[in-house]
Amino acid sequence: MDSVAKLLFYGITGIIVYVYAGYPLVLAIVGIFKRRGRPRGETRLPSVALIISAHNEDRIIREKIENSLKLDYPKNLLKIIVASDGSVDQTNNIVRDYEGYNITLKAFDKREGKSATLNKAILGVEEDIVVFSDANAFYREDALLKLVRHFADEEVGCAVGKLIYLDSESYVGRGESLYWRYEGLLNRLESRMKSVLVATGTIFAIRRSLFRPVIRDVANDFQTPAEVASQGYGVVYDGEAVAYERSSYFFTEEFNRKRRIIVRGLTGFNHLKGDFGGAFRICQFISRKLLRWWIGALLPVLYAANIFLLDNPVFYTFFLLQNAFYIFAIVGAVLRRGRVRSRIFFIPFYFVMVNAAALSAILTYMTGGRLSSWEKAETTRDMDENYLETPVLRVIEGNKKALESLARAI
Repeated sequence: MDSVAKLLFYGITGIIVYVYAGYPLVLAIVGIFKRRGRPRGETRLPSVALIISAHNEDRIIREKIENSLKLDYPKNLLKIIVASDGSVDQTNNIVRDYEGYNITLKAFDKREGKSATLNKAILGVEEDIVVFSDANAFYREDALLKLVRHFADEEVGCAVGKLIYLDSESYVGRGESLYWRYEGLLNRLESRMKSVLVATGTIFAIRRSLFRPVIRDVANDFQTPAEVASQGYGVVYDGEAVAYERSSYFFTEEFNRKRRIIVRGLTGFNHLKGDFGGAFRICQFISRKLLRWWIGALLPVLYAANIFLLDNPVFYTFFLLQNAFYIFAIVGAVLRRGRVRSRIFFIPFYFVMVNAAALSAILTYMTGGRLSSWEKAETTRDMDENYLETPVLRVIEGNKKALESLARAI
């Protein structure tokens, strides 16, 4: 029994170490030999269609439109489209107020989910570049210029921007900020090889000619980069193309969001594995996503295996460390709405929460569950003073220098 326990212990520990440290190291080594140059500025700016996905967004859509109209991009080359997926609130009426300001509303009566909405919204679009965004994501003024400069390289088919959270008051917000710093590192390393695995759904651009219809149960920020790569084009990341978004405030919102992303990711890979952009990208998916998603299921096995090895001082010490980590996670769960903001609590709490969501997602997927419509986290749209002291646009404009410093620091 000890030999089986040791095999499980070392195997699972090895997977965890590889996922969080080994894979970035592999990318860094490979990237030494495939480093790409800095993007050149476009001599001729391409025409751009900015497609904003929306479903019942009347609390935030006006500020999103105002933000989009202030983007530093030639107005004659920019078309802004709001794709409304069966909205029944005031979203469509608010958008219609702006139809004389280069804003086009594509309103669909029946709610079919984000993928189906994008497939219909892109019909008739003739612009060279299509940028995908969400109603609750606010762009820095130069975001489009930063994204499109990469298309001066004819080998690039998709450019991915960077997401920064405006606030980190909750444990969820702080955990998400840490998570996106790590994701940003992976994106930078993968970008050296023009092989960024997934896009940031709130800010990414593709050549319109490369778009393929999005599968109903698959996220467009997962499917589209894979299909761009499968057509022989590169996928790159630009940390200077910045979008700002509020993090979700409540544990249940973030848990459900993570669960949904993973279910759709598993569904997407099952559909696309034969057309994923080559063997290297499949290895990327396994290393960056699949193995990480399975950690939630492996952690209880690691804990159980450790119990059978307590007669060894090394394993006994590791067992004590595991218990301390989970105790800190529990304390973090209890304090998550309080004023205590110590990393010693919020990191274990967020780690356990994310892996619990991953385990839930795997069980959902294996039992046949599929998720086609998106359920927005309400607190990421809430402009109430209890969550955000000033409107998002005022935060972006009035504190631009501070935000730019934050972006450079991250």
